[in-house]
Amino acid sequence: MNYLKIDFKRLITDKKIVITVLILLIIAVIDPITVARHFSNNAQAAQTIGQNPFQFWMLMNSVSWGNHIYNTAFWIFAVLFTGLIYHEDKNTSLYMYQITRGGKGAYFISKFISTSTLSFLAVFVTLEINVLMTYTLFPDTVHKTEQYSFSIPQKGSFVYDAFLSNPMNMVQIYTLMNALAISMFVVFSLCISMLLNLKNRYVILIIPVIILYGISYIADSYPSLSLYNIRIILQPLAAVGITGINWQVVIFVIGGWMLVNVLLMGAVFYKTRNCYD
Repeated sequence: MNYLKIDFKRLITDKKIVITVLILLIIAVIDPITVARHFSNNAQAAQTIGQNPFQFWMLMNSVSWGNHIYNTAFWIFAVLFTGLIYHEDKNTSLYMYQITRGGKGAYFISKFISTSTLSFLAVFVTLEINVLMTYTLFPDTVHKTEQYSFSIPQKGSFVYDAFLSNPMNMVQIYTLMNALAISMFVVFSLCISMLLNLKNRYVILIIPVIILYGISYIADSYPSLSLYNIRIILQPLAAVGITGINWQVVIFVIGGWMLVNVLLMGAVFYKTRNCYD
């Protein structure tokens, strides 16, 4: 518990994390405002496209600048949320001080729990704020245009039944999944920094991003793999345009990444089992 208190306090005051959260908040709040202003100045577009909020929340509205920035910087956000907490410990006296007092096991577990929990909460709250803003600015949940039909998930997709019961259920599923994904990749990035144990902070920031972008690029390059690209799964419009994204695929992909994290954490513990320097 002492480790967790220390780590949470360090993380919530870390400039990189504070700036990351502010950027996410700016995107979540300003994006729906700019979209609403566009339609207020273009009545014909509002009439044709419609004003249903389901069409315009950040994760669904793929043509908005907010969606573009969020998806482009997704891997960067994941790395920044680590706060380089381990790197800073290793390059100061904090590392030896903490592990000699409480042991390495508790030290590393605290790092994984604190970074994953904080990143999950930050992204979840931010996305919920975006949903609240969107449903406030676009209150017409009744009228549905032909354009609205392009936002309906395919029958058989993992969110289809949730959408039929209430579109908000689909919104919440994607909100939770995106927050969970960020927390997973924060742990992934943290493990990479622990295993490589490099001195340069900028290299530590860049390498996990390159690895994650590379994996995503390879998956996008092969049609047979695109279905299992988590960045595709996390985007609501994929359930509209791509056949086969069912719960089995989602569980397989998310479970696979969780297994990768478990293996990486195991490698971290193995590497540092007898190392106190």
